[in-house]
Amino acid sequence: MKAQSAELPLAGIKVVELSHLVAAPHAAMLMADEGAEVIKVEPPQGELSRSREPTRKLGPHRVSGHFGACNRGKRSIALDLKNEAGRQVMRKLLAEANIFITNVRADALRRLGLHPDDLLTDFPHLIVVIISGFGYKNAGEYEGRAGLAMVGEALSGSTGLARDHRGNPVWCGFALGDVTAGMTAHSAALLALRLQEKTGKGRVLDITLAESMLPMVGSPIVRNQLADETVKEAAGPNNYNGVPYGTFKAKDGFVNLGVNNDKLWRQFCVALGRPELGTDPRYALYLDRAARTAEVVQLTEDFTSQYTRQELTEIFDKVDVPIASILSIPETMSNSYYAMRGAFEMADDGLGGELQLPIDPTRLTDPNVRKALPRLDQHREEILAQYGFGSAERARLEQDGAFGSAPAEIN
Repeated sequence: MKAQSAELPLAGIKVVELSHLVAAPHAAMLMADEGAEVIKVEPPQGELSRSREPTRKLGPHRVSGHFGACNRGKRSIALDLKNEAGRQVMRKLLAEANIFITNVRADALRRLGLHPDDLLTDFPHLIVVIISGFGYKNAGEYEGRAGLAMVGEALSGSTGLARDHRGNPVWCGFALGDVTAGMTAHSAALLALRLQEKTGKGRVLDITLAESMLPMVGSPIVRNQLADETVKEAAGPNNYNGVPYGTFKAKDGFVNLGVNNDKLWRQFCVALGRPELGTDPRYALYLDRAARTAEVVQLTEDFTSQYTRQELTEIFDKVDVPIASILSIPETMSNSYYAMRGAFEMADDGLGGELQLPIDPTRLTDPNVRKALPRLDQHREEILAQYGFGSAERARLEQDGAFGSAPAEIN
């Protein structure tokens, strides 16, 4: 990994990460992109996402799609935190860190001597970010429950809003709740850093998957309070977003198309070649269209199914109606808009290959640095030396089991 060639907003900030999968790793990766020194502490066998298929393998090392998406720019050290020698190294890292971020459950952290409340007592300067499904405390019957992104999405009501035209809820198909929690944790940590600069004090940031999703449904929450029963019934599966609104079939796939006010409806009808429908009393006003959602959906798909995605984009763009092709992941990766914006970057996968990854969208990063994914325990020696462990002490720690056993070769 090249030295950074530009002053970055988090230069000089030290982050220790003990996490797995998506939410906390994503937050820590953004901090690394923005100049922080991020040390990823992993169990001797590696964090969970390293072994999730599909993977690329080289000897005892592997890189997975899950790991590759959330871990560029970090350094890795493997510690056995069930071992006193491993915990000794961890506490040395935390003593000098600004931020500790984790999505390990609170009970497991307590067994490792790393419970958030205890850490704040031991290291009063430390910002402790713990991400969980429902909160590490003060969560009632939800405390300690397993949390996946889709669980937080379901509890927030967002899955109930992602509906097909028949009104059936549909899971979004990706880790929306994880990335949302990661972004929430990232912004919360930056705010806490500002306070840390002013006061020298740390704090515990209790970030949940469920609560991080609530801002996503803030507008529906308020709309639901303002609508009477008649309006709620008329709103149908689109939940007041608009009619027509959502996904519609094209000749070569699907498009997302949105008509969320009466002016756009009139422009939409011009594109259909049926301008008279724009003032037709059956459809002219939103609530009238909502009451006839099935008719409007059929009318829309009768039109869209005759054209390709590109043709539909050109047709509706001419009348300023929002539309976009629904792209596959390969199409997204090769899309000319993203290429023009520089929205992807290449990162070394740590095994001699490379991966195309989305950039940090803040762009408060160094574009001249090509980032790399860390191999498991790749940076042990340099981290230990940096934190004052001499060669004799490093040998003692290894003998005492601080680093566990080396991973077995992968078949």
